[in-house]
Amino acid sequence: MSKFRFVACAFFVAGIMACSDTLVVQDPNDPDRDRALGRPADVEAFISNTYAQIQNATLGGSNDDLQTQMQVMGMENTSALANFAMGPRGAIPRTPIENTRNSTGDVGNFGDFTVLHRAARMATIGIAAMNKLGTLGSPAADARARSFARFVQGVAYGNLAMAYDSASLMSENDDPQAIQPLSDHLAVMDAAYVMLDSAIEIARANPGSFPLPNTWINGIALDTTGFFRLIHSYKARFRAGVARSPAERDAADWTAIIADANAGITADFNIAMNPTAGWDVIWPVQAYATGPANWHQMSQFYMGMADKSGGYDAWLATTPANRAPFLVVSDDKRFPQGATRAAQNADTLRPNYRTFTGFPYVRNRQAGEDQPGQPLQISMYDFYRSRKFFTDSRISNYPIMTRAEIRLLAAEGYLRTGNVAAATVRIDSSRVTNGGLPKVDGVLTDTIAPVPGASACVPRVPDAAAATPYRASKCGNLWDALKWEYRMETAYTGYGMWYFAGRGWGDLPEGTALYWPVPYQEMDTRRQAFYPAGGVGGTGAAPHGNYGLFAGGVY
Repeated sequence: MSKFRFVACAFFVAGIMACSDTLVVQDPNDPDRDRALGRPADVEAFISNTYAQIQNATLGGSNDDLQTQMQVMGMENTSALANFAMGPRGAIPRTPIENTRNSTGDVGNFGDFTVLHRAARMATIGIAAMNKLGTLGSPAADARARSFARFVQGVAYGNLAMAYDSASLMSENDDPQAIQPLSDHLAVMDAAYVMLDSAIEIARANPGSFPLPNTWINGIALDTTGFFRLIHSYKARFRAGVARSPAERDAADWTAIIADANAGITADFNIAMNPTAGWDVIWPVQAYATGPANWHQMSQFYMGMADKSGGYDAWLATTPANRAPFLVVSDDKRFPQGATRAAQNADTLRPNYRTFTGFPYVRNRQAGEDQPGQPLQISMYDFYRSRKFFTDSRISNYPIMTRAEIRLLAAEGYLRTGNVAAATVRIDSSRVTNGGLPKVDGVLTDTIAPVPGASACVPRVPDAAAATPYRASKCGNLWDALKWEYRMETAYTGYGMWYFAGRGWGDLPEGTALYWPVPYQEMDTRRQAFYPAGGVGGTGAAPHGNYGLFAGGVY
């Protein structure tokens, strides 16, 4: 509230001036939280906009963010450009996240931290306003808004816990203008689970409060069944993704992950994106730029695992600095088919090509569009499922979470708990249906035997037992098949898909930062010392990566 002080005077006949007390006047142009959230309709509208903040923090908003960094750190993407820290974060050997003033990636490091906290605090302030008002007008409206706010709190805290080593928690009883203490990532994740469970409990007790208005998650009027499936899917993602080492991922509560995944989404979760309405996936803005602006190629190291021509072995055996992109000839239908580059260039006529429901998933670009970069990763291949989304000005559906991701989390849980048969059924759901590859269900009964396909097997992986370790390949096992499906089916969809999974599997290159430190801007505000993470031999850095991703391995 702004206070303007006026002197109100009266002139008496005697000529003596008398003045009144100070008069307080409301300034309608000065933001005031209590006034802005003083009506039920305002509070409901405020809460309804909170999930859009999650989208802006993770996949929309800006390419100067963690998503762009995580894509190169997880080898989901490669680019030599310095834009948005892609070149520095993707370089091998890895360098640390310095987290000093004006350091590489500092804007992106701070951006996700800020907007995810904003989403959680908006939801919390919304609940506090509801408590003050008493009701939004009906029990149904109250339950719907309160459940949705708890859901947003849970998703915001879950993403913060996966990405950063610490974050700040706030309840509706706290002063929103006070600086809350930092909590470590595991405590933040525990809070996320509590909020997500609360969202379910509130909605389950008030089923008449649903469906959600289709503007709250743009284009989706979720009923309680759909809402619960989405929440369980987030819980499965968070329970697995919070792990920062193979030991932590192995120790995760896989029984709970299986239960959440089996109760999760049964189709890709698509949001109707429209940048002008505040819903966006920003990455494709520059993904299809060519020439010197090229900032996207798919990693040859991983794309080569689909090859049956012998090219992958020859590439692995080549001196690292002299490696060059090669043609991947594969039986995997998600790849362009053909034994020549011209044939693969021409494989563009399959139904729904360039969409998330079509094939192939990747294209072999025209030779003139190739760009230099790190020999370990540059390839002939681009991700192409989002091409139509790009040409439609990003006004169409986009999957921020795939059915395959959630089914494969269940599959991983079944492998870890010894139920191979249940795992193979779920792996084949995409391996056979989408990839057209030989089934593993009923064929593999353990995690040691190679996948079927002989010389055409998919995936092939660098062989540690080769005469020169990791300089030749072999058919992968069931674990490798699971990882292959996860990578193919989640590429360029949700938040940090390859990075978070690779972190828990031990597949990140040695020295990759395992988390982001609390950004220096936040630590400055708190008058606390800031600190780095990652770099070979540094604190919070990945040890030797699987598949030879360490000095003396394949790079």
